[in-house]
Amino acid sequence: MPLDIAEPSPFLRRWGGFVAVSFALGLGFATSSLPTPLYPVYQDQWHLLPSELTYIYALYMVGVLFALLFFGRLSDTLGRYAVVCLSLVMITGGLIMSGAASSINTLFVARIIIGFANGLLTTAGTLALADAHPRKDRRVASIVTSASIALGVGIGPLLGGLLAQTGFAPLRLSYFVIAALALGNLYLTWRCRHKLRQQAGPRARLSISPKLALPSAQTRTPFLLASIAAFLMFSTGSLLASLIPSFLYDLLPWQGPAVPGVAFLIMALAASTTQFSQRNLPAVKGLAIGLATLIMFLIAVSIGVISGSIIAFTACMILAGVGQGLCFMTATMIAAQSADDHRRSANMATFFAIAYIGGTVPVIVVGQLADIWGMTTAILVFCALAAVAVCGLVYQVLRLMRAQVGI
Repeated sequence: MPLDIAEPSPFLRRWGGFVAVSFALGLGFATSSLPTPLYPVYQDQWHLLPSELTYIYALYMVGVLFALLFFGRLSDTLGRYAVVCLSLVMITGGLIMSGAASSINTLFVARIIIGFANGLLTTAGTLALADAHPRKDRRVASIVTSASIALGVGIGPLLGGLLAQTGFAPLRLSYFVIAALALGNLYLTWRCRHKLRQQAGPRARLSISPKLALPSAQTRTPFLLASIAAFLMFSTGSLLASLIPSFLYDLLPWQGPAVPGVAFLIMALAASTTQFSQRNLPAVKGLAIGLATLIMFLIAVSIGVISGSIIAFTACMILAGVGQGLCFMTATMIAAQSADDHRRSANMATFFAIAYIGGTVPVIVVGQLADIWGMTTAILVFCALAAVAVCGLVYQVLRLMRAQVGI
């Protein structure tokens, strides 16, 4: 008797939904960082200005921010399964459009689509993992969410760089390979639809109005410090992702897009290792250490840009991973602890809005300055200003730690 293709195996019936969503989260964040090692190739073949490289990254962040602000509750209306599937379809379409792009404007549109899809997937996928776990274990779901995101961010540039290193359609191949994986992920999600449709709680009415609010005066200070830390963390991260690959591209005897791909894998592994090993560190102390590490990262970037030293850039990627991983984990914890119980969603939406703005506006400004002053000067000016801002924030965080305001 032929096997019914619509009837999943016992493993898929029990674990398939959890595996499908875990893979989807990793795949989504792989697409977020996939073009990073390709920026120097785009710059060479399409004759792009530094500012245009920053637009590729920043417009992705705009798509994510738009989805989180206006459609963050879509899965409460349509269901987790429907939104995860919609996200995978949009990611696939955005990847195909990216691979077929022959102009920067087409790539801009594709990155906005992928960013919007990942914004939807971040919310729906995180909730779906908890619902799809056979024992509804939210702690395991949270750990797997963080691991999937961290691995995706690291594997995306590595895969993109290695495929581009082959020399075969370097601006197309990696997008089409990931698009094929997204289609396979969509099929797996469909096979496990019965498990994923078992959503806890009633469906809510559709609402796309953003709900932003600061917490009450008693906890507003730690919340704002955490939000500013996330802003600065995303600012430094966006600079690293959009402009630094051009410096890494020709540093080693083994040249090409695989070099920044490996570098960003090192950063992702450093971030995930730090988050896992320091998960019990007090939040305010962890934030101070993470910010101090970001200052060292900015110094390493400056030394690397001036000297072209691969040792400095290696230290830069490790420090970036440790600093960003620690800052984002602890800043999110502080923001969540500071949020008001009756408007937690609005408070956290405000936190993430401030964070993602940090990944757009500053890096665009740096790109514009690079067009005028040159990339080296623009990056050094950014590093100096960012280091001053982070030092000021460290001072305020240390004051908070001494005062122990509600943390």
